[in-house]
Amino acid sequence: MRAAPFVAALAVATVVLWLVAFPADWSSVPTADPQTWESPLTAGHWAAALAGLAVLAFAGGYARGPVAALLGVAVPAVVLFCWFSATAEVIGANLWPVGALFLAPPLLAGVALAAALGAAARRHRNRV
Repeated sequence: MRAAPFVAALAVATVVLWLVAFPADWSSVPTADPQTWESPLTAGHWAAALAGLAVLAFAGGYARGPVAALLGVAVPAVVLFCWFSATAEVIGANLWPVGALFLAPPLLAGVALAAALGAAARRHRNRV
C-alpha cells in the first residue's frame, strides 16, 4: 500500500506531461487547399511525449518497480489518448478504439522496458 501515493504522483506527472506535450484540441484543421485537412499533432509532439513517458517510467521503475510504472505512467497515457482521440472532431473519430489497440501494446512494452531498466539500475546501485 505504500506504493499508492507514488503511483498517484506518477499519474499526475503523466497528465501534466501530456497536457504540456500535446495541443488541447486534436481536431483536424484546414490547410490552404479547401479539400485538405491536417492533424494538429506533429512528430515533435509525439517525440516529446514519448521521451517524457520514458523518463517517468524509468523513474517509476527505479523508485518502486515496473508495476508502479505501468500503473502510474502507461495506464494514464492510454486513457488520455482515448479521451483526446474520442473528443477530436475528425473524419473517423469513432475509430479511436482502433488507435488505442495500436498504441497500447508498444506503449505498455516501452514503459515496462524503461521501468525494468530503472529497477536494474537501482539493483546495480545497491550492489556497488
